[in-house]
Amino acid sequence: MATAWLALVVGNTRLHWGFFDQERLVGTWHTPPLPAEIVSQLIEHGFQAEAWQQVDGLTLLAESGLPQMALLPSALWIASVVPAQTALWASDPSVQTVRRSHIPLANLYPTLGVDRAINLLGAGSTVGWPVLVVDGGTALTFTAGISQAGQLTVYGGAILPGIRLQEQALTQKTAALAEAIAFSQSRSEAADSQKMTSAVTSALPAILPERWATDTAGAIASGLAYGAIAAVTDYLIDWWQQFPQGKVVFTGGDAPLLYTLLQQKTPEIASRVQVDSHLMFLGMQVYRQTVMAASTATAQY
Repeated sequence: MATAWLALVVGNTRLHWGFFDQERLVGTWHTPPLPAEIVSQLIEHGFQAEAWQQVDGLTLLAESGLPQMALLPSALWIASVVPAQTALWASDPSVQTVRRSHIPLANLYPTLGVDRAINLLGAGSTVGWPVLVVDGGTALTFTAGISQAGQLTVYGGAILPGIRLQEQALTQKTAALAEAIAFSQSRSEAADSQKMTSAVTSALPAILPERWATDTAGAIASGLAYGAIAAVTDYLIDWWQQFPQGKVVFTGGDAPLLYTLLQQKTPEIASRVQVDSHLMFLGMQVYRQTVMAASTATAQY
């Protein structure tokens, strides 16, 4: 019996992949959105390692590169916020799409993205409830969950523009600032002390900039850094006022950067925060276990 399976979380800008051998997460990687022909090739070759070499933009995580997949994945489980990407996999009979009705969370309001729900599920199953997930992706999202009367419940959340989205807005809407951002990027690439924690964030270094800048590039860095940290800190303080023992987990592409800046600005707050880049896959694992357990119970009945 095949024991390997794939988890795919389709985000707004990237596809996030996790390879499991039974319940053990073996490897993770990212790709840009894939065209139909690449999707067909991956399905045709059973998602074997050699098929991935044809994928442009493949990004392997340093701690767990693309596994050799000696075992053929028995199924592909997808959580998606981009229906067009999800539709490309419809020809594969092994695909299992995350259904909102099967996510074991109460108060799952209709417009809550399944990626946020899956992250919350992963966080609660890992660190416990109540828990607040701060996802530093295209958007900066806050998603809180609690355990109430024995039921896991979505408490609420918020959505802000992410660091990259803010930078893109400055680039696209203000010509002078766009030139300053380009200058900032070239300058940071030349200086070892200004290396980016997030590979896709150009204007914001991993070292807190001067708050009161005297040039445009510095002013952009100050606004992005202190603005993001101020928003995060405000939500964390309010969360702990309501739930003094509540957990906080950072995830998403900019999570390490946000955590690094938070450590420098308010180390006492950062000491209560965890960072987990695999949160989405842990959530997919819990979802899959829930669905399979329900299917087994139904079959036995």
